[in-house]
Amino acid sequence: MMPFKTFEEILTIAYKDLKEFQRNRIGLVFSFVFPIMLIAMFGYMFPTTNVVHDVPVGIVNLDSGVYGKQVFDTIHLALSNSTAFKLVNVTTSDEAENMIFAGTIKGAVVIPENLTESLLSGNQAKIVILTDPTNTALSASITQGFSVLIDAISRQFASNIIRQNIQGLNPQFILQPVRADTQYIVSGGGSYFDFVAPGFIGMGVMMSGLTAVGAALAREREIGTLDGLLMAPISRVSIILGKTLAQTLRNLLQGSLIILLAIFVFGVHVRGNPLLIAAILILGTLSFLGIGIVATSIAKEQESAQFILGFLQFPMMFLSGVLFPVEQMPLPLQYVSKVLPLTYAVDALRKVMVLGVGPEGVIFQLFLLGILSVATIVIGVPLFDRAVRK
Repeated sequence: MMPFKTFEEILTIAYKDLKEFQRNRIGLVFSFVFPIMLIAMFGYMFPTTNVVHDVPVGIVNLDSGVYGKQVFDTIHLALSNSTAFKLVNVTTSDEAENMIFAGTIKGAVVIPENLTESLLSGNQAKIVILTDPTNTALSASITQGFSVLIDAISRQFASNIIRQNIQGLNPQFILQPVRADTQYIVSGGGSYFDFVAPGFIGMGVMMSGLTAVGAALAREREIGTLDGLLMAPISRVSIILGKTLAQTLRNLLQGSLIILLAIFVFGVHVRGNPLLIAAILILGTLSFLGIGIVATSIAKEQESAQFILGFLQFPMMFLSGVLFPVEQMPLPLQYVSKVLPLTYAVDALRKVMVLGVGPEGVIFQLFLLGILSVATIVIGVPLFDRAVRK
């Protein structure tokens, strides 16, 4: 049996550690908040029904005939009370494609200019569904939703043809006078890995950015090596920016390696400018490094810093559209996603890598990441200086 004295010593050590944990207010709060946040996030993130919410989809009517207007009105009427899609009237197919590239809409339905002519001449007509290959799950939802609607329109036309008892028509036309034709806005379409590869790159940048400089500073401060660095004739700004530069270069190398593996091993097509991809990686790295420095400067111990960084990491990993579309999350989580920097970094990487857009297509994301980079580093350096002086 264990001696009573040994048992008493174990309880004493445990009591001491718990008292230290109790004094660590940040660690105490986050140790309870973090599991609550995780279960709530996952509970709401995976709803019982896999539906989309308020996805903007364009509708283009190029047909000036009676049937074009009829189809246009039918689609509008069918989706007037829909919570899944919001219709946006668009003038031309090119405009619809540009809006998809810009992210204003997520897809489009195009009524071709020859729809009325085809139906009147007894030829099968097609309605085009334009989708974005960077988002295969959302593309599938749009395609499925509008294919069902177009099939219903086709059955209505078929019923009218049968009632009119028109002779000499092609049986295929009678069975399906209108069909849906899905087209991607870029050649070659897309795969699920095309969708997740930019997300993994962004997530890697986020994880290493948040933890690298912040955790390194907290560790050096805790083991005492930071004191020697601070005693050297080097400014606090130089210490922070030097570590930031080193981590930025590391993230560029890591991101480049992931992109090369995605291309040569998994067949991902990168259509965008490599320099623009590098710019996104740099701004994303600086954003997360700044956040990590601020979080670590607030914490007194490395354990507290880890709690804070974990509290920041996990929502961004799962709510930033890394693994599946933001539009398929419940609306409250979509609003949370819009304030997470990783959402904009991943969105910019997808647009450049998969769609091949130029700087004008991701200027908003670059602007936000740039502002966040400057703001967090400007705030983080004084906080760090104040923390190390205590």
